[in-house]
Amino acid sequence: MIDQQSVTLDLAEAKAKVGEFVDQGLVPGAVLAWGIRDEPIHYHTVGTLGFGKAEPVDEQSIFRIFSQTKPIAGIAAMMLIEEGALALDQPIGDILPAFAAMRVMEGDDPEVTRPAARPITVRHLLTHTAGFGMAGMSLNALYMRDGVAPAIRRRVAGPGELPNPASLAEFCERLARLPLAADPGTRFDYSVATDVLGLVIEAASGIPFDTFLQRRLFDPLAMVDTSFAVPPEKVARFTDLPEKKGGIWTLADDPADSLYARPVYPAGGGGLVSTAHDYARFATMLLREGELDGARVLKPETVRLARSNLLPEAVTHVDLPIGQTLSGIGFGAAMSISLEPGRKTGGQFDWPGDVPAGVFGWPGAAGTACWIDPERRFFLLYLAQYWPSWLNGAMRPELIAAAYRDLARI
Repeated sequence: MIDQQSVTLDLAEAKAKVGEFVDQGLVPGAVLAWGIRDEPIHYHTVGTLGFGKAEPVDEQSIFRIFSQTKPIAGIAAMMLIEEGALALDQPIGDILPAFAAMRVMEGDDPEVTRPAARPITVRHLLTHTAGFGMAGMSLNALYMRDGVAPAIRRRVAGPGELPNPASLAEFCERLARLPLAADPGTRFDYSVATDVLGLVIEAASGIPFDTFLQRRLFDPLAMVDTSFAVPPEKVARFTDLPEKKGGIWTLADDPADSLYARPVYPAGGGGLVSTAHDYARFATMLLREGELDGARVLKPETVRLARSNLLPEAVTHVDLPIGQTLSGIGFGAAMSISLEPGRKTGGQFDWPGDVPAGVFGWPGAAGTACWIDPERRFFLLYLAQYWPSWLNGAMRPELIAAAYRDLARI
């Protein structure tokens, strides 16, 4: 246990590990950020914005954070819960009437349905227990048919399929017409729930979802480069998204012609871009229980609620759609919580391995991750870019294990 005195945490082993990742050609560049107790945020940067590029990465480099968007949306919802504009167990049909009378598939036939046993609540959206699926995962064929695929920015609709929705409201309208895969509150199903949460936040606050995030989170926390789009003047700082096909690196997303430069609508499930500077400030605010540099965005008790296990009582484990169960893991405000010391399972989402109980956060599909440890008042942020998401599966577990070995030495 770290004592109350100020300490300097160098993270020498973790920094060396990041250097190995770049030297081995696993990623073109990476940024590590960390903080402990009330020390300033520390940064370590290695490599470049892309393979074959000369421009180095730094704490101002812009990364696609994909599902690390989810905790930001979750915290936005907690702000409204704190104010009484939302309630944790409030049916979302009170706010979005299209979701008031959902139906559930019986078996595998989407035409055979029954009424849902209970309404979808805000809690269900925060914990992926609403019964939704995700394109490419559960309910895939049904979602693709109706174009319910928010992460695919330029998807070309196939025969009999609808094109992508033109707005967040249209996305939710289509989703509400489809059956659920399970009754709300009965199982964890990683899903588009956080995208729906964005529209709930919009309706409850009376302002667009992206505007809410800007006014209530990004501006107070000086997160100057976090947004759902990359303006032309910032493209020079935008990282490549390299994709490995047949052992050869290509570009899954080119900063010069990026899908993230012109999003169709703000996707709370995975649409943000950010920097190490910005996301480290978000993590530090959570570590300091809602306040940073004199700006308080949440009460301490609200942060503690957000990082507690909010899973419905009937949901006892977290199964990921790739066939992996995360042992000893609960779910809070759109982020996982370690309920017991991490155990290595060898899976690509084994990021809680080698961490103690109480650590919370969530990774992104293109290589990013953030871990926050309230007991030790420590956070670790890692930003890199690669595609597909299952590439480099050992990278994040190795990094967090190295960081905790560093932490044990002080």
